[in-house]
Amino acid sequence: MKPTWPRWALFFAGAAALSAIPFGLAFSHALKGAAMLVAMGVWFVAYMAYVFVGSSRLKAGRIGPAMRRYRRRLAGAMLAYCVALMGSLALLRGGALTGPLLWIVAAAPAIPILGVLVVMGLYLKEEPDEFERAVHVEAMLWGLGVVLALTTVWGFLSNAQVVPAPPLFLVFPLFCLAWGVSQPLIRRRYQ
Repeated sequence: MKPTWPRWALFFAGAAALSAIPFGLAFSHALKGAAMLVAMGVWFVAYMAYVFVGSSRLKAGRIGPAMRRYRRRLAGAMLAYCVALMGSLALLRGGALTGPLLWIVAAAPAIPILGVLVVMGLYLKEEPDEFERAVHVEAMLWGLGVVLALTTVWGFLSNAQVVPAPPLFLVFPLFCLAWGVSQPLIRRRYQ
């Protein structure tokens, strides 16, 4: 059975709602220290399970070997990101780091994100289905377009001191969100 448009829309609405949780936790300051780290770890596991299991069910088992490798690699890179981010935040909150060690700890979460980019590239290289590759490349272009548009407008508003400076660590998640949302829209054109 082919997944219907409403099922995909509900899946993305759920993913968006789950994506908002860490921002809500961070901005509400409801949890601090170890409690926040545990909450973020639980959120990460729940989010990855939702995305991996939900998308697999919607695709009704039509996931090829290249996608299975991609998902396995992505899960590893995202787990490394979660560990690096939580460790970095815990060490930075201590405030005792200075010099090169401060730089290394502050930049550590970016390393697994660079790994995610490599994983994306490997998927495009390994995917034998030309249609799947074309959909992902077009979706990546839409993701890039959304990121460029939003950060350009936000940058100009920031220069005029209308809004605060854009948080650059959110550029990659924004790209991934736009990439993910555009995929079913692109596929729908070919139905």
